[in-house]
Amino acid sequence: MDILLSLTLMLSAFAGNADTGPDMEMRDTLSESIAVSSVKQLLPLEKLASPVTTVYLTEMEYKGLNNPNDLSVFVPNLFMPDYGSSMTSSIYMRGFGSRIDNPVVGFYIDDVPVMNKNSYDLDMMDIRRADFFRGPQGTLYGRNSMCGVLSLNTLSPASFQGYRAELSYGAANEVKARFSAYYRPSETFGFSVLAGYRHSDGLYENAYDGSKCDPSNSLTFRFRLDKTLSDKVYIENSVYSSGIIQGGWPYNDGRIISYNDTCSYRRMNFTEAFKLKYSDERFVLNSITSWQFLADEMKLDQDFTPASMFTLKQSQIENAITQEFVLRPAEPWKNEWLDWQGGFFGFFKYNSMSAPVNFKKDGIRELILDNINGNIPDDIGELHFMEDNFTIGSDFGIATLGTAVYGESYFTWKRWLLTAGVRFDFEWTGMDYASDGTVHYMFVPTMSGYRENTTVYAGSTANSYFEILPKLSLMYDLIPDKNPRTGIKAYGAISKGYKSGGFNTQIFSDILQNKMMVSLMNDLGVYLDGGTDFMSAEHTTYKPENSWNFELGMSFHHKSSDGSHILDSDLSVFRINCVNQQVTLFPPGKSTGRMMANVGKSRSCGIEMETSYRWKHLKTGLSFGYADAVFLDYDDGNNDYSGNRIPYSPEYTAMADLSYEIPVPDCFLRDIVLNMNYRLCGRIWWDDANTLSQPAYGILSANVVFDVNPVKIIFRGENLTGTRYDLFWFRSVGNDFYQSGRPFTWSVGLSFEI
Repeated sequence: MDILLSLTLMLSAFAGNADTGPDMEMRDTLSESIAVSSVKQLLPLEKLASPVTTVYLTEMEYKGLNNPNDLSVFVPNLFMPDYGSSMTSSIYMRGFGSRIDNPVVGFYIDDVPVMNKNSYDLDMMDIRRADFFRGPQGTLYGRNSMCGVLSLNTLSPASFQGYRAELSYGAANEVKARFSAYYRPSETFGFSVLAGYRHSDGLYENAYDGSKCDPSNSLTFRFRLDKTLSDKVYIENSVYSSGIIQGGWPYNDGRIISYNDTCSYRRMNFTEAFKLKYSDERFVLNSITSWQFLADEMKLDQDFTPASMFTLKQSQIENAITQEFVLRPAEPWKNEWLDWQGGFFGFFKYNSMSAPVNFKKDGIRELILDNINGNIPDDIGELHFMEDNFTIGSDFGIATLGTAVYGESYFTWKRWLLTAGVRFDFEWTGMDYASDGTVHYMFVPTMSGYRENTTVYAGSTANSYFEILPKLSLMYDLIPDKNPRTGIKAYGAISKGYKSGGFNTQIFSDILQNKMMVSLMNDLGVYLDGGTDFMSAEHTTYKPENSWNFELGMSFHHKSSDGSHILDSDLSVFRINCVNQQVTLFPPGKSTGRMMANVGKSRSCGIEMETSYRWKHLKTGLSFGYADAVFLDYDDGNNDYSGNRIPYSPEYTAMADLSYEIPVPDCFLRDIVLNMNYRLCGRIWWDDANTLSQPAYGILSANVVFDVNPVKIIFRGENLTGTRYDLFWFRSVGNDFYQSGRPFTWSVGLSFEI
């Protein structure tokens, strides 16, 4: 449900005179019907039996919501921390989530799914609206939408014609520039172009050499055109490209950030999306086709200390092709009691990845030689390597193929609305792997010279999954339609969601280290019992995570007869039962990798609330989310964590927002908008044992907008009180590291639209 209903009036200020094109329905401010532009959402938002948070373009730009991470806490129970770099787009929702690999929230841009989580952290420019659908959305969206879907809808020439631009400057010498143009030469043809740039010197200092850890430069380009070919055929083509070069990973040991090797991230994205809509008197068929290209490279000082231990360089090139067909009636709701929609989704993606780990002097000694020599009998001697550094190479080719068919039906009887749907989802994934390492070794004093040892571990493995994702919901309208200014609806829903399985590529360095140890000992004719057993590639596979969601809720809307008072409120309670939950594990000792594993059972029970109120020029918003997420059955063989809270996700989130618009009549200054919001994040446990945590903390932000039509001057401040808090904890080679949250920042900017 829209948390700030009155922002529609702001949006209408520049879009109200524009014509709406196919599938680009703007909000009807007279009836207050909340329409959506997604081809999958046949129902208006107020008829969905699940909570929805909507944020509009003007709010995003006024408050500096520059990327999806900035929506964190604005949406109840949503936590999207800024981990390390733009590569690490971790999302937690309703107590569930993961630091690496597959997300629990699906991400769509103009109905096109973003297929790689590495691309989730992007610059949001000219986003007309962002809809966050909370709770499992598996029936319509399938894989990796176990806890929700974020759908971004970009501004188009169908809803706005003219020019828009922005230039801002702020803390850390951050510069943001954007220019876009939207044309509609005729009623049947339109096109637009957008270009954007962002730079930052960085906020965190590396004490090792005094440099900034996190400088960043990014470019964004978007081109879009639409054409009505006939009264039955409409096409739309979009090209999106972005690039980013940045540092990152400002991890401290509890005191300072200090590491000696390079940490950096580079990424280039390219997406080509083609949409076709065919309509006749009976049906509407939408086709969405996309090709997505991702190339990125991460360099990491994996020990995050001044010691020369080991580094990782991970690079990947991924190509993905998606195809979706959505079929629905030409005139929805013409049949008073029944409506429906159905679809097919298919995709194929191939990821070519290289992730060599380079061991340096200190790492060879502490991570390899000390482990091996600790298992060598005294009469054999001590192992030495000739090399001061060597590389364990790891190359992967990962292919994933998925197909799905789905459908939903909507039954209306008097004030009742029943929604029933099901999705059949099949996924196959296969991996070719090749790891190798060469060292020259000698046992002192039993050997007179160095010998060469080359260890190779190569092969392939594959898995497939089949998921059935049903959904059943029931909504009741407590107030007849004859009173359109007031509405009260109650609903209940049962639905299933899942998160895909995968492979633990980050553990192959440890596998090869172990095999190298065994190979060295076998070369001497020594066969040790215990201490050398380690997993194989087949054991690096983890299964999909499945959940059942049970939800009850109620929504309320009221608008006074003169339109001066508007109140919206939504309240829901939920329970999620999860099996095969995916958690991140670290092998014991001073290991170099980490892995995803399935544990037994877990559950999350909670409540979510959103309220917005508008009275003349005053606008307020409140949101709150609580999730009691715990392990029900989790025993790793050494410890039983059953009953402990699931780590990395906050116990609760809360947000209070207050805006006041001051009209300035008979003046070049049209109005002044004052806004202040306070975001509260509850305690976050860092480990499965619940021994480390970040206490609850709050962030105060404010912005002031001077509207000098057509120019707006925006002053913005984040974390005004300078609250100190940690976003992340992890363990590397036996050491604990943290990432501190962003300190106080400020910016001032100019924007215009004509």
